[in-house]
Amino acid sequence: MKYAVVDIETTGGSAKSQGITEIGIVVTDGNTELDRWSSLINPFEHIPPRIEALTGISNEMVEEAPGFGEVADKVAEMLADCVFVAHNVGFDYAFIRGHFEALGTSWSRPKLCTVRLARKAFPGLPRYGLGPLCDALDIRHVNRHRAMGDVEATVELFHRIAASERGEAAIADALKRGTRENWMPQHVPAAEFDALPDEPGVYWFLDGSGKPLYIGMSIRLQQRVRSHFSGTTASTKRQVLLRDMRALKHELAGSEWMAAVMEDARIRAHWPPLNRAQKQPKAYRTVVHYVDRQGRNRLAIRAQGSARDAVRTFHSEASARAWLHEQTLAHALNSEWMGLGTWSSAQPVSEDVHNHRFEEAMLEWKNVASGWFVEAGRTSDERGLIAVLDGHVRGYGFVEAEDLAVDPSSAEGQERLRDLSLGLHPVAPSSTLDARLREQIQRNPSWVARQS
Repeated sequence: MKYAVVDIETTGGSAKSQGITEIGIVVTDGNTELDRWSSLINPFEHIPPRIEALTGISNEMVEEAPGFGEVADKVAEMLADCVFVAHNVGFDYAFIRGHFEALGTSWSRPKLCTVRLARKAFPGLPRYGLGPLCDALDIRHVNRHRAMGDVEATVELFHRIAASERGEAAIADALKRGTRENWMPQHVPAAEFDALPDEPGVYWFLDGSGKPLYIGMSIRLQQRVRSHFSGTTASTKRQVLLRDMRALKHELAGSEWMAAVMEDARIRAHWPPLNRAQKQPKAYRTVVHYVDRQGRNRLAIRAQGSARDAVRTFHSEASARAWLHEQTLAHALNSEWMGLGTWSSAQPVSEDVHNHRFEEAMLEWKNVASGWFVEAGRTSDERGLIAVLDGHVRGYGFVEAEDLAVDPSSAEGQERLRDLSLGLHPVAPSSTLDARLREQIQRNPSWVARQS
């Protein structure tokens, strides 16, 4: 078997948006070097000063160098029929694959990471970066942060790994098709992935200091976590996770709706840098009420980041328009003043009749829900409890199943739910949860309305 040991230098950390400045490749059989090639690469973009200071590669040095497209055939030739090997392989592999894809070429190779292999071959070392490993194993490492200098050191490290009994077994195990070694971030213990159940819950991707990089939820935790790393995209988020993620933890939720509530609360408590969608909320489609200059009550759809002053909040304009259509028919209102235009040849509803019916409908729309969702628990002897007050999720937690043995709609059941609500984790009003709440109340069989 042949192995192509690769190192690249780049203009930054994102394989999707940044370029390669140097490539070094050494082909080996695991014991002896067979071939080598390296070249500076013109990234056709400015090399930031901090990158130049790290690698020593300047804009002047790459000005006359070939672009990746000019050396792609040579790179493909060197990598053909080889296992792709690199230190922190996800980084180098994503850049090479992304540059081939930019040329319209589909490219993939089996891959090995010397970070993870070294952990198994030489356990107990304090650090597994290339420099610390070379120092610990007395491997010559010159021209650090230049492609061929790092490749030569990685080749010697790989040879040492392959020569050890543990390393040989680790290589064979990692090359098994579909093994988690091929998709996991290199610095995260495999046991943390193995511990993931395929059940509803919340997962945390943590950096070296234990701070969350990203928080997510899923009805199937293991499947969802794997999807972050097993695809073919070279997104910035994926590259950051491959580079910076050091630990994974999870929390069971018992149900998808409870997982969504827990996820929202944790994101808003920590604001992880990769949770951009919620840190910078999208504009929800809200239905708002106003009175025009002629004194007519109107509804309109607005795009806004908050549910404040909204009659209803929706994730999409189509859902908002569907609700307006439903309410116009249900209350026999004037469709034009409901923001839907004229949709019928029938005589339109007069202004006086419309305003009278509108005021009655507003009483119904303002009668926002209060109650509880009694969800499945994390175990058979508990239940998940989500409290809703005046149209907002205001608390969540888990309670003993025996505490809810009575009919929750009965007077005793309602009193018990009120008492249990006092011990729930509080939740501040959230536009994200508000936009989902109405659908949950309509469709989720676990909903228990609060009796007045």
